[in-house]
Amino acid sequence: MSLFTSALAAGAFFFCADFAYTLDHYLVHHDRERYRRTHGRHHRRYNGAKDAPQLDEYELTTYTSAAIVSMATMSALSLMTGNFGFFAGALAKYVHSLVLHLYQHRWWGPVPLRKQNLGRPRRHWGFVSARTHAFHHSHPDDVTFTYAETWAGFDRILEWAHPHLVRFTADARRSRGAEAS
Repeated sequence: MSLFTSALAAGAFFFCADFAYTLDHYLVHHDRERYRRTHGRHHRRYNGAKDAPQLDEYELTTYTSAAIVSMATMSALSLMTGNFGFFAGALAKYVHSLVLHLYQHRWWGPVPLRKQNLGRPRRHWGFVSARTHAFHHSHPDDVTFTYAETWAGFDRILEWAHPHLVRFTADARRSRGAEAS
């Protein structure tokens, strides 16, 4: 395998994994029960004044378990294809998620988030900033989607797909079930 094809495989995995993260983030915000059981804790934690480490054991475990599944799957694919870029992409995504988590939550400090008055970020197609992520924490249901971890373009795509995609979310299924009862 050439270095180019390995880099291409790593980049492809990274891009797809980043999209999967963004889509899952969107879906957890459209599943009241799952949000309550899992992701709501993350939002509550960062909305108050800083009182704990930037990356706690729960978050580290969540990132690590997802990485183990990705790396195991990409190890198998790398062995089957002879292209170890797939595994390298999974490893890079794990390191990226940990480092990016620290960057994205750098606004977390002694002043609670709502009192920081950060304002709504502009819609764009570039990289997601810590300020964008902070806005997501303070306004998780805003019409400007801020679910993406790396590339804001995924948010723009979700905004376009939302009118169709929202019909397939857990909350929509529960709503249809309640109406049918």
